Amino acid sequence: MLLVPRRPSPRLIAIALTLLVGAAERARGDEPLPPADETEGFARDPQDTSADAPDHAALVGPGRHDPSQHEFLFVPVPIGVANSDEGIGGGVVLALHHHYGGVEPLRDDLSLRLYLTSKLVQRHELRWEGIQVLDLPLRMWARVGFFSTVSQTFCGYGNGVTCEESEPRAIARDAGLVEGEPAFDDFVRRYFLMRYVRPHADTVMRWRLRDKPHRMELLTGWRLGWYLPGTLLEAGPWPGSLYAAQFPEGEPGVSSVPQLGVTLDNRDFEPAPSQGYFLEASVRGAHPWVGSSWTWAGMNLSLHGYDQLSASPHVVYAGRVLVDLAAGAMPTEEIAEIGGTKDYGAFGGQWIGRGVRDRRYLGKLRVIHQSELRVGVASFDVFGWHLDNGVVAFADLAWIGYDWDNLGGVFPGEPWRAGNPLGVVWGAGLGLRILVNRAIVARAEVAASPTEQRSPSFYTPVGNSL
Repeated sequence: MLLVPRRPSPRLIAIALTLLVGAAERARGDEPLPPADETEGFARDPQDTSADAPDHAALVGPGRHDPSQHEFLFVPVPIGVANSDEGIGGGVVLALHHHYGGVEPLRDDLSLRLYLTSKLVQRHELRWEGIQVLDLPLRMWARVGFFSTVSQTFCGYGNGVTCEESEPRAIARDAGLVEGEPAFDDFVRRYFLMRYVRPHADTVMRWRLRDKPHRMELLTGWRLGWYLPGTLLEAGPWPGSLYAAQFPEGEPGVSSVPQLGVTLDNRDFEPAPSQGYFLEASVRGAHPWVGSSWTWAGMNLSLHGYDQLSASPHVVYAGRVLVDLAAGAMPTEEIAEIGGTKDYGAFGGQWIGRGVRDRRYLGKLRVIHQSELRVGVASFDVFGWHLDNGVVAFADLAWIGYDWDNLGGVFPGEPWRAGNPLGVVWGAGLGLRILVNRAIVARAEVAASPTEQRSPSFYTPVGNSL
């Protein structure tokens, strides 16, 4: 049976709401559309069969689907984001939802996503997500995609990078470029930027070993990326950039990273917890034996905690402690990624390090703490959708070590880039949160950092940061 719904799904409505919220903000910047896509997949709890499991059919309203019939719903929705690391972007999601067997809120989601930003960041992907795959206690997603950027931040490694514009200005003048001319401005603008193309494929599977309370899942995954420095029309890093000085040819190669771990989940309501915890621990690595151009290993340990401080008004404290350590020969993009269920970049950007430009602080050793105070303000219905609205105050703090034998990230011949081995970097801010049909979160946030010259920063992501 093929049905065309009168209204799109709550998940895609939330993405559209993000565009409306973000368009009202002033934005500048340069980062890929995330992991918004990566957070939404596991922002539901359809396999919760415990006694206190929420009634998903009542929450998101898919009870209209006949469990004995295969129903396919085609949902085209425009998307958009405005944030300080990417600029203003837009595109479209063409989704095909499969409903069958009473699996809620859906059994399969096949979607084509096309996305382009004002900073020429592209993210295109074909993605499938399945719930109770083959009627097993298995949640899984897989995708193939294409990503390219000409504006990814690179300020060096360690916690002492400055990103000071005076540095490229002095280099440009020494090279004979004339201040105020286009060549001078282009050099300065590109000095702290990377450009590369990355076709990729990845998958994550979570096998339920036991249900709540204290649900345990086995986490397995694999990510595969082919790094091509430059653009489709021109190879290599930006000429004269800091990254080109470190890697004249860029870092071409294949990154093949399997991952294995375990999760423990005792949150009372996954999309917007008021009580409970979420713990994950995983190991990952790369080696020519699995098709990688580099050899390295890493581990990730992340603990989220939630505590309701007040019932009326609804006030919740959310916190996370994250430890991510790696060793070996790693390309820059892998140094930027953390492991676990959400392979965010850190430190800096709209997920980890708000107020700091995307991936400004790079290191193989990361200890991070995030805190949020979430306050509910109002709940109401709009066009048949239930919205829970609130405000949030947050702070992201991190210690970044460049490498095991060089914590500060000192570069020979570049003493200005020496970092403090015990230095801490941080950002903080305020934001709005909208929980759509108690299924997905849309956010609009502003943040600043005392070390970031480009503050304040604006973000409009879909999904929780922690």
